[in-house]
Amino acid sequence: MSCTTVRKAIIPAAGLGTRVRGITGDVPKELLTVAAKPLIIHAIEGLAASGVREIAVVISSAKESIRRFLQGNPPEFLAPQLDAHLKTFFEACAFSFFVQPQPNGLADAVSLCREFVGREPFALIMPDNILLHGHPVMTQIIPFFSREGGDILGAITIEMGEAFRFGNVGILETETIPGKSIRFKKVSHFSDKKGEPMTIPPGEKVLKNFGGSIFLPHFFDYIEECRPRAQGELDDVPVIQAILRDKGLHVVVLEGDGFDVGNPAGYRAASLHASRSKR
Repeated sequence: MSCTTVRKAIIPAAGLGTRVRGITGDVPKELLTVAAKPLIIHAIEGLAASGVREIAVVISSAKESIRRFLQGNPPEFLAPQLDAHLKTFFEACAFSFFVQPQPNGLADAVSLCREFVGREPFALIMPDNILLHGHPVMTQIIPFFSREGGDILGAITIEMGEAFRFGNVGILETETIPGKSIRFKKVSHFSDKKGEPMTIPPGEKVLKNFGGSIFLPHFFDYIEECRPRAQGELDDVPVIQAILRDKGLHVVVLEGDGFDVGNPAGYRAASLHASRSKR
């Protein structure tokens, strides 16, 4: 297997979704719809369009409805959306399911997929980050990975008026690389997760980790390195920061309109954006 080939992906879908509980009720946030499609379908369609068809989905015991949906048995409120197109689409992908017993963080969820990934690079896709009016995240990142190799993040540029629809984590500081595309940069800093809302001064822009990444299998070694120091949940932030420190890290600046629909403001903004685009 070539080190520049990406065949497998992980979609973490076991989180509690507390930020959007007022919208979802008992429905997993991954089954919320934007542009008439559940969030997890946005993620899977993007992967399939990029040639990534072996997909691990990490769920909790309370989210068995996601497994049933992807196996062709949607909950009643989604049944009309499982048309012939989606049935064909599901058949084209090979799904593996992993259950995270406790909500111990994103990196802990990813660690369950170590045997699934093996010694290959893999895509890590956040289903609550969706990109509208742009090519799928992996379609944009994979060509850079094929040429450059290494661990690569996806990121979007956001301005002051867009900050409200994103969580305050993964703000990047970068360096340009002579002779390379202006969309491909070297990462010099990856910010911690912060409790306060993100703010951006007027007239300035920030580059934020978003949507999906490609990691080499050493990602799992770094998870275990970080696990003893975790206080509470084992998040992906310290894992990414450790890779940046030891191996270096690059980022592809994504094209399209990005929304963090894991929070109410981001979900409402994405839904409004999608509805306006239909007019």
